[in-house]
Amino acid sequence: MSETTLTNPDPAADPSSPAKGRRSLLKAVLAVLVGAGILIAPVIPGLALLTSPLRRKKGKGGQSLRITTVDALLGSNLPQRFQVVATRRDAWNEYPPEPIAGVYLVPQGDGKPPRAFSTTCPHLGCAVDYKNTNGEYQCPCHTSAFALNGQKIYGPSPRGLDELPVEIRNGNEIWIDYQRFQIGTSKKIAV
Repeated sequence: MSETTLTNPDPAADPSSPAKGRRSLLKAVLAVLVGAGILIAPVIPGLALLTSPLRRKKGKGGQSLRITTVDALLGSNLPQRFQVVATRRDAWNEYPPEPIAGVYLVPQGDGKPPRAFSTTCPHLGCAVDYKNTNGEYQCPCHTSAFALNGQKIYGPSPRGLDELPVEIRNGNEIWIDYQRFQIGTSKKIAV
């Protein structure tokens, strides 16, 4: 009997051929790429959501808030204390309106808007009180005193009371541009 050797006419069908090796490699690379795409697809929006508070631009200036009406100041030329009520927001949450600070509104008369001073002492952040007997604002923590115009009279406070911009809207509403300032410094630096 004669021996016949069968040869495969298609070299690509031979598992040891270079063409078969390239196809296997291409299939493996495509499988890895598709799998990585499927895994990464939900990660990108998730990272965008988690980092969105970090990408928000903080505006210059404060938060414009309605404090009271002009009518609430009529009949007095003395400072009156009002609560600053605002919606608080941190990186991911927004809270319902609540008192966040206080301001003194000082009537100016002659149709001028009142002056507004923060109730926070620039020394260490204690709340100042207006003493009508002395005609001055006083800090109960470290005995700093401030004149009716907010200027420092005496004490360890490095500066006078922080004045806030005031605007009259709709003919009768008193709005302030509220912001906090760094305590313990001689310069008024917004935080």
